[in-house]
Amino acid sequence: MEIGILGSVEIWHGGERLAAGAPQQRCVLAVLALNAGQGVSVDRLAEAVWGEEPPGDWRGVVHGYVSRLRKVLKPAGLEIVRRSPGYALDAEVDLHLFRKLVADARGSADPASGLFKALALWRGTPFDGAAGSFVLDRLRDGLTQERLGVVEEWVEHELRLGRHREVIGDLTVLCAEHPYQEKLVGLLMLALHRSGRQAEALRRYDECRRLLADDLGVDPGDDLRALYERVLRADPGLNPAPADVPAAPVEPVRAPDSLPFDVPDFTGRALELERLVELVAGRGGVISVDGMAGVGKTAFAVRAGHALASRFPDGRLFVDLHGYTPDRQPVTAEAALGVLLRSLGLPGTEIPAGLDDRVATWRTAMAGRRALVVLDNASDAAQVRPLVPGSPGCAVIVTSRRRLPTLDGAVPLSLDVLPAVEAEELFLRVVGEDRGPGAAELVSLCGYLPLAVRVAGARLRHRPRWTVVDLVERLRVEQQRLSELAVDDRGVAAAFTLSYEHLEPALRRVFRLLGLHPGVDFDAHAAAALTGLPRPRAEDALEDLLDHHLLEQQVRDRFRFHDLLREHALGLDGPREDADVRVLDYYLAVAHRATNVLQPGRRQVDPELAHPPSSLPVVADLPAASAWFAVEHPNLVAAVAHAERRGVERLVRDLPRNTGHYMIISHRIDDLIVTQEAGLAAVRRLGDPREEALSLSHLALSYYMACRYRLGVRHATANLEVARSLGDEVNEGYALAILGLLHQRLGEFTAARDCNARAVELRSNSTDYRLVAICVGNLGRIALAAGDLDSAWAYLSKALVRSREISERSEEASVLSGLGATLSRQGDHESALRHLYEGLELAREVGNTDYVVRGRIKLAEGHRRAGHLERALAVATEVVDDLRKGVLVDHLASAWNVLGRVQSDLGVPASASFENALELATRIEYRIELAHALRGLGRAEEAAAHYRAMGVAQ
Repeated sequence: MEIGILGSVEIWHGGERLAAGAPQQRCVLAVLALNAGQGVSVDRLAEAVWGEEPPGDWRGVVHGYVSRLRKVLKPAGLEIVRRSPGYALDAEVDLHLFRKLVADARGSADPASGLFKALALWRGTPFDGAAGSFVLDRLRDGLTQERLGVVEEWVEHELRLGRHREVIGDLTVLCAEHPYQEKLVGLLMLALHRSGRQAEALRRYDECRRLLADDLGVDPGDDLRALYERVLRADPGLNPAPADVPAAPVEPVRAPDSLPFDVPDFTGRALELERLVELVAGRGGVISVDGMAGVGKTAFAVRAGHALASRFPDGRLFVDLHGYTPDRQPVTAEAALGVLLRSLGLPGTEIPAGLDDRVATWRTAMAGRRALVVLDNASDAAQVRPLVPGSPGCAVIVTSRRRLPTLDGAVPLSLDVLPAVEAEELFLRVVGEDRGPGAAELVSLCGYLPLAVRVAGARLRHRPRWTVVDLVERLRVEQQRLSELAVDDRGVAAAFTLSYEHLEPALRRVFRLLGLHPGVDFDAHAAAALTGLPRPRAEDALEDLLDHHLLEQQVRDRFRFHDLLREHALGLDGPREDADVRVLDYYLAVAHRATNVLQPGRRQVDPELAHPPSSLPVVADLPAASAWFAVEHPNLVAAVAHAERRGVERLVRDLPRNTGHYMIISHRIDDLIVTQEAGLAAVRRLGDPREEALSLSHLALSYYMACRYRLGVRHATANLEVARSLGDEVNEGYALAILGLLHQRLGEFTAARDCNARAVELRSNSTDYRLVAICVGNLGRIALAAGDLDSAWAYLSKALVRSREISERSEEASVLSGLGATLSRQGDHESALRHLYEGLELAREVGNTDYVVRGRIKLAEGHRRAGHLERALAVATEVVDDLRKGVLVDHLASAWNVLGRVQSDLGVPASASFENALELATRIEYRIELAHALRGLGRAEEAAAHYRAMGVAQ
């Protein structure tokens, strides 16, 4: 199988799952896979994604999805080809394999086993992870009904073979998932009746009847009513044919039940419980429940045991193996077997002494039984293996703080912390509804860990004068949070300490040092920097800590601490070895390399590294560098703040310089300002004028991006003065370029032209090719804004050549959009739109969000000038809707103006759009958009005054 759609939408190659992309891209893949080998039109793909309301540029978006899918599929040797009426995917798809297996089974001598093999291909809800319209929902419903039809067919074959007991578990789960499917209910009733459970069969009918009446207002159909009447009168005709009746099961001697009390305030875990019941019903065997200390594994296993009681009439056995119990050694397998055998009623005189003899006695005693065994708090797989009975009718639930991958045949089920809503519900159940206000913040401070929530609730319950707010105030102080989460002999820190003490000394050191990581999550490279270990050893240590549930892994190859575990790690005694500075040097080294890829030809100085890292990720091309920044961005912001707290000035200076470009192109403006201001402050503390000039340059550009133009001019002017006083032409050129941008936004076009022209003059004979290309492009953009179209074309054409010469693809994208806008105003609409689409696609490809937004605005204007008013309206409306959610005031002002012009051309009211543009442009002093808004509102005299002040010909 290469493509999977019978569950989550997946691509497989060589045993590895490849990234299928965003939810809407998965929708395109799902529809192509559903019709594998056949051509699917672009219209049909768009309908599946958006229904009857596709976005303005829907055709281009679909082509983009297909293009990205081609890149993903290429390593697997799969292709999306052009085939009438659109695209076709040539691949092996699980759905088509399923249909082939079903057809083969129907023509075989043993259809039951063939149908079962086909059904095993289903992994969940079809198209899971894909986002689409009602069309995709209809396709999903159709496949679900197709599966249910095959399930019903398989069950009917099983019943003919006398396997009524074996199908009850599967039918119970299916009836819970599809409660209105009367055929399934009828099959379950028949299986229960044949298993001697007539009362349960009748109850199932009554539940179905009430559900249909309450939810749908209908009665059961004739077939189900007739079956009910036959079960009611115990019709002998419902029994299986005598030849098919299986041998009578071995009757159990007794039905012991040593499950602990099911706590009444157990909360949540509905999906996990459903999954466990499904596993036990479907295959029995061993289910290994793992999770971090305090996550509620024992309570969950006990709740599951009580829920499963009716399936195991021959006994429910419970043993605490004390793998992680204070002041207790783990129970040996031999001792545990003694407990289990006594639970079965064997007198002590009949229980042999040795481990092997006890295992044999245990498995003999369990032969033929249908019993459930709960082995709680296991230390490792070796402790559990001898305790697993051999009877296929038995099931075992094991709980442990560590994963047990070497427990043969065990199906893992990991418990995470509770969702916020369920954690709050648990807290209220512990303390009572009347003391609940403020519970949301309290459970958040507990990290949604059930043990922490219960302990917090117990503290509050035993202190009637406290309010939730009082406890929240105490928990907000990180250094005392763990000490606050303790009552009597129960405490979160104590539970964590037990897990920590089970580690080998080398792994304890890694755990302590990882706690110093300043950010959100980390990979093996960062862990190697923190610990000083070679990357393979660091990777092994991370996996070991993950197995012990002392780390979490929400995405592949990335690890993180639970908040309370991080605090525990920081509070442990042991040498720290400057680990945090090592990891900051690591982030600086990679950011420097990645920015060189994103910004070819940038001015750079190799950073000063006190601890050069031994292991670095590959960031040698645009996709890799962009992907690294996207994942590590929160860590890089945290790294600057941590370096500032630690007083490592070189890192506070250098980290912002090597992360700022990514923040600009990805529009992370708030983080950009915070980090660049920190960088300038550090440079001033170091007292180096040349370094101050460079930081002033970065901060001035940051203020430009933040639409704080006057503040930007002040910093750029200061930068220019420092650069000139030092005779530093490099910094002078950059200061002039940034001043030009700021003057242009403020409507000071003459000053903007002079700054860019002077920068080109200064650096044209140097190797500063990137700066020259940008400044030439800026001269073209100023000419375009001023209405000098011939000059705009000349400058932008020159800038395009220079950008391509140095592979500055972001600038190339911007210049293409500028050329498209120029052609549009010259009336060459076909060429204009070609340039605009090319620039937009390139901006998307290189991940420059800023240029993508600008390109979309220019595209809307290009369609307007070409007379494509409906398309222009759709694009402009979509851009406005997207920008209203963010902080890009300058682009939003431009977008409102374009939308207003489109609305005016369509003859619909446009004043609201122009008013919005005017308010935004006035607020930030964006003079050209202010003038456009005034003209749109019909305030011609005011607009003309602004145009004259800028020297713009209108």
